[in-house]
Amino acid sequence: MKYTNLILTLFAFLLFNSCKKEIKETVVLEKFPIANPSDVGMVTDSLAQIDDMVKSYVDANKYSGAVTLIAKNGKIIYESAVGWSDSARTEPYRKDHLFRMASMTKPLTSVAAMQLIEAGKLQLDDPIGNYIPSFNETEVLNSFNAADTTWTSKPSNRKPTIRHLLTHTAGVPYGFMNPPVNGAILAKNNIPDLSTYLPITIEETAHKLGNLPLVHQPGEKWVYGLNTDVLGRVIEVVSGQKLGDYIREHITKPLEIEKLDFYFNDSLTKDLTKVFVPGQNGEIKQVSKMGKFYIADYPTQGAKTYLSGGSGMTGTARDYFLFCQAMLNDGILNGHRILKAETAKSMHQNQIDTITYPWGKSKFGFGFDVANEHPRRPNGTYSWSGAFSTVFWIDPVNELIVIQLRQVLQSPYNNEINSKLEKIVYGALGE
Repeated sequence: MKYTNLILTLFAFLLFNSCKKEIKETVVLEKFPIANPSDVGMVTDSLAQIDDMVKSYVDANKYSGAVTLIAKNGKIIYESAVGWSDSARTEPYRKDHLFRMASMTKPLTSVAAMQLIEAGKLQLDDPIGNYIPSFNETEVLNSFNAADTTWTSKPSNRKPTIRHLLTHTAGVPYGFMNPPVNGAILAKNNIPDLSTYLPITIEETAHKLGNLPLVHQPGEKWVYGLNTDVLGRVIEVVSGQKLGDYIREHITKPLEIEKLDFYFNDSLTKDLTKVFVPGQNGEIKQVSKMGKFYIADYPTQGAKTYLSGGSGMTGTARDYFLFCQAMLNDGILNGHRILKAETAKSMHQNQIDTITYPWGKSKFGFGFDVANEHPRRPNGTYSWSGAFSTVFWIDPVNELIVIQLRQVLQSPYNNEINSKLEKIVYGALGE
């Protein structure tokens, strides 16, 4: 009898602990925790205004729609898909639609570089030329002749570094930031601003950029440009992996991110949002091609060789949320650490000192805008956006993540709609 009781006691103990372990693992590994806004102190009815706000832009034909995700305290509290992927309005936006993230790629590439710095394989103040030899003897643009697209230049007074790439102070420009000069020089050398479907590589592009003049002395100005594309090539050289393979192995796979990548199988073209561009009257139209470098079905079609660290990734709102939550958690999500806490924090601290930042009173970290005296976002909120009108921000003060994905190339209404989104979100915070 005693033996039977002992067996039953042991069985009960094992069963209890097995159930306890299973419950614990279910909580820890819950990929997309959901809560009501009221559960985290936000007003549900206020957030519901987002749908009406987006719909007003759809009705005015200024955007085709948007997928919006808001998370607070680690839980998704609001998620909506409003509008249409196509101009015929036969395909409603879905929460799992694939959006071209464009420059929202930059934070992931920057994290990849910081991982290699943590590992001692790269140093912030290493010259770029250590990894891309064409950057060993850089020059700075002195004058440009628009008539024949020739220029004069002078040697730079210092070598551009990894730090300069991470902070956009290296002097590597985007063409669209100054089309008559930067645009002409890059076009002459067949260098695209955005990731392209053509059969070229970032190895080729980074080599060309090292032989072109910088637009200012390294470390002296903040100029938005192809710095993160060059950084992506540095990551390839240092890691011995293609940029996409490195990011998958060290960032997206550990975070259980399934659809945030440089390229997808052709079969997923049906899940890819259509691209729109603004017309002269501000209304949008769907396009199939955007100049000689870009096609509308990128990244499911084309050569799939150009791994742009500055603009190449495509994904869903939920998958980007996982990356944002890992950053808000100081580099860790569900037990998977992608950065040390101190490294993650350094990425959203001012890293440009007193260099003038051209967009408001904010500062810049490593790959992120850092809010300072912003009209709505608390100081220290970090963010970025993309050329196809995507935007996100991470607010550590309120433990808040906001992502809104739209797909209009360089919409003139981005600041306006972002401002309205901010007002609704912060207006929904409880007292």
